[in-house]
Amino acid sequence: MKNITLITNTKILGIEETIKLSIKLSRLGLKRVQIRERELKRENLIYFIKKMKDSIDESCKIFLNGNLDLAIENNISGVHLPENANINKGMISEKKILFGRSLHEGSKNLNPNNIFNYFHVGPVFPTLTHPGKETISKEKIISLTENLNNIIFVGGINTKNVHKLLKYNFNGIAVMRELLLSKDPNHTFLNLNEIINEKK
Repeated sequence: MKNITLITNTKILGIEETIKLSIKLSRLGLKRVQIRERELKRENLIYFIKKMKDSIDESCKIFLNGNLDLAIENNISGVHLPENANINKGMISEKKILFGRSLHEGSKNLNPNNIFNYFHVGPVFPTLTHPGKETISKEKIISLTENLNNIIFVGGINTKNVHKLLKYNFNGIAVMRELLLSKDPNHTFLNLNEIINEKK
């Protein structure tokens, strides 16, 4: 079954509101939360991680953007790294945590040292998170889906366009604004989930 990742952004929806939303959605079947906070102070980020971990359904995994040490310290499921992240020996030997990587149109050397467990591929549609960034081509998507497992599509995905992704082989989608700004996030989540898991 394909899953949905909620990507956080406390500039759009604050910490407490995001935690409340994540609790609701995890009870509906949300399987992954990616804490993507580039400007939170360290103490606020630690609070956010701990509160999220203590609050959401235990079947929902938490991933942290970019900070491996903090992910390990807080015993969360994984860390998500940018396309150009440096791979070091400590990462290669780390077995307790899942690693994710972002992949884009120009990505090469897709899984160095075979440490990555999943891949965010995108942006598949124009997105406000990266305004003006080139969307990934159909040819690149097909190439990545033929060569990698555990692909999660990201970038500008909503209930009106997600059906366009069904022709590809993928494991899930990651969304931010479509859930954070939804007037009825429960309905939006269930709608997205139904579309990506529709029987062919």
